[in-house]
Amino acid sequence: MTNKSRILVVASEYPAPDRASGDVRFFSLLKMLSEAYEVSFCTAAQSGQVKRLGAPDAQRYESDLKNLGIKVLPPGVARALREGSFDAVLFEFHYVARNFIEDVRVYQPEARIIVDSVDVAFHRLLSKAKVTGSKIDYDDALRVKASELAVYQAADVVVTVTQEDADILLNEDPSLPTVTLPNIHALHEPVKLTPESGNRLVFVGSFIHEPNVDAMRYFCSNILPLIAEAVPEVRLRIIGNAPPPEIAQLATERVEVLGYVAETKPFLETSAVSIAPLRFGAGMKGKIGEAMSFGLPVVTTTVGVEGFGLTPGVNVLVGDSPKAFAQAVVSLLQNKEVWERIGQAGYEFIKGNYSEPVVRRLVYRLFDELAIFPVIRIQALNSARRKLAHLVERYLIWRFK
Repeated sequence: MTNKSRILVVASEYPAPDRASGDVRFFSLLKMLSEAYEVSFCTAAQSGQVKRLGAPDAQRYESDLKNLGIKVLPPGVARALREGSFDAVLFEFHYVARNFIEDVRVYQPEARIIVDSVDVAFHRLLSKAKVTGSKIDYDDALRVKASELAVYQAADVVVTVTQEDADILLNEDPSLPTVTLPNIHALHEPVKLTPESGNRLVFVGSFIHEPNVDAMRYFCSNILPLIAEAVPEVRLRIIGNAPPPEIAQLATERVEVLGYVAETKPFLETSAVSIAPLRFGAGMKGKIGEAMSFGLPVVTTTVGVEGFGLTPGVNVLVGDSPKAFAQAVVSLLQNKEVWERIGQAGYEFIKGNYSEPVVRRLVYRLFDELAIFPVIRIQALNSARRKLAHLVERYLIWRFK
């Protein structure tokens, strides 16, 4: 594809990077695309964002896209496909693509269809079902799995945020043409310990995302009391868009529930440890990469480090039980050498793997080489058909010999 390639981006609403880590990645991706290609953007369900946030905020997010040089089209994906001409159509999330893939094939038959999974939804839901033990949760995960895989099988390219997510999909269908575009993080001046930040923990995560609600309830009930036994002065700030009542009720003298903040930077710079006590989820956790981009040490779980390539004990601390998680936090609060070592190693890891210059090269490689993916997909499908035909032939020989 050339620098004049035309890309239509379709999402349920405008990205709001100050409200969700997934939107930080998505907005950064759009910025990179707008620097090299002709990008148009169309929403599929914009009225929901206006109703939820109000017209002024929705207009602000629209203006942010226009300021990148992106052409924002009126809502109405089918109309955009009928009236425009595009080399590629990029969908954010499988459930958005599900409604419009056939329209792309009809009105833009030459366009490549790219679906950004963001995370593998059925994997996240299956991991939730493991935690809850609920048959309802398990059945819901299987229902989503069937729908999600059908969308990916109809696309030309499936974008995953981690190689682990790609492996999950390829285990289900080896013919899926996947590429990985990870989270994207701007680097900041590394934080320093101060008397103000000395015993302060911070959690950042949108509470529209269910794993974050579970994580904070779990932490405050099972882990924070153990930390307080060793560090009575410990304090926690909970930051995140749309906290529900069960999160608001966690507020105490020790726990401050701030909810939505316009900018996380001042809070990360005045904290000692970032926590991510996630018990289920999928994809790459933006809260972890963001904290590390400030040089702030992170304590998380095995679920939290999925997809990063981090090394526990080297650039992150991991605790999967309340006791292990609490001990990891206490070790950072009480040992400055450990705090500096983990924080610096995390910062260098993000710089080398998920900083803007690194990911920009991956983005341009994908869109410049996009035409090869349908060929790969056809080759894979033909290979699968040949193997199936061979098995049928062997069965028939055995059955009627």
